Amino acid sequence: MRRGFRLGSVRGIDVVADFSLLVIAGLLTWSLYVDLSRAFPGRSPDRLFFAAAAGGLLFLGSIFIHELSHSLVALRRGLNVRRIRLFIFGGVSEIEEEATTPSDELYVTLAGPAASFGLGMAFLGLAWALSGALRMPSRIALILGVANLSIAVFNLLPGLPLDGGRMLRALVWRRSGDRTRATRLAVASGRALGALLVVAGVALVIAARDFSAVWFVAVGWFLFQAASVSAVQEAFAKRIDGLSVADVMRRTDMAVDGDSTVAAALELHGWGDRLRPLPVAVGGRVLGVFGTRETKAVPPGERSSRLVRDAMKPIGPDDVIGADVSLRTALGREAGTAGILVVVDQGKVIGLLTGEELADIFSSLRRGRRR
Repeated sequence: MRRGFRLGSVRGIDVVADFSLLVIAGLLTWSLYVDLSRAFPGRSPDRLFFAAAAGGLLFLGSIFIHELSHSLVALRRGLNVRRIRLFIFGGVSEIEEEATTPSDELYVTLAGPAASFGLGMAFLGLAWALSGALRMPSRIALILGVANLSIAVFNLLPGLPLDGGRMLRALVWRRSGDRTRATRLAVASGRALGALLVVAGVALVIAARDFSAVWFVAVGWFLFQAASVSAVQEAFAKRIDGLSVADVMRRTDMAVDGDSTVAAALELHGWGDRLRPLPVAVGGRVLGVFGTRETKAVPPGERSSRLVRDAMKPIGPDDVIGADVSLRTALGREAGTAGILVVVDQGKVIGLLTGEELADIFSSLRRGRRR
């Protein structure tokens, strides 16, 4: 996630926060501050602010624990987890591959709401224990307890992309044996749930003049769109099922000489300023890729003197993949620096996998839908 910032890692899983998380953190702190100001009118504003900020951080920590629970169970079930991403609508555990069995999906999905429920009960117990002597911490704990229980209940609603939607898919998948059919049902439920929230939010704004209900509209719209994305992802996954990188890559048995000039490379391999991405060999080793984008970055007056090796996009280990790797696994990998996968077979470069090849797959998917 390029627009976010890395917070750290747990068990090798990167934890990344989107800048939109700052918005929800500010809203949470302000809401708690207003509540505490009303409940404890005699307390100093500084003390109320720090208490509200602490409560806001604890709530964000609760969201993180919810997602961490998903990720840890996924690891135990043999699934690779790329990162935990936190953003304005909560968080998501980015698992690199789809669950291969209904049981895997069910256990991984259930872990999040279970963690939120456990946190909710723990905070409520803490609120009760502190209610006599420490009234302000007790109130914060009470709010956090109710909030975590609300998260657990909301996430159990039966519609994608919520946890309840994934559980619904897992149960239907287990009973029918058809993951695609189960996904369609969970997507339809998620769209209906999102639409219901949008309608309810608009009705509250118009009828009750409750402008805070705009949040229902935003969440509902997000759920509707995310459910639609889930449908596209499932169709795409079905389309590429069984395909390897070698099946869709662009084969190439040539490489650009890294010690040649940009002008010479264009004269030999290009059409004017256009050049399909090609591997760049330096001393017999492929060290980068060079195409139209890299060409345009070199001013025309410098192309006769600039070497390709100085203008190419360098590749690293994450940019190289075996030809026999499944396409689904390739797409689930962390993106490399080049944005292009160099395909190798027995140590020899045999092709490239670029956005152009993936666009062809999407195009065929759309054509199939129209038919």
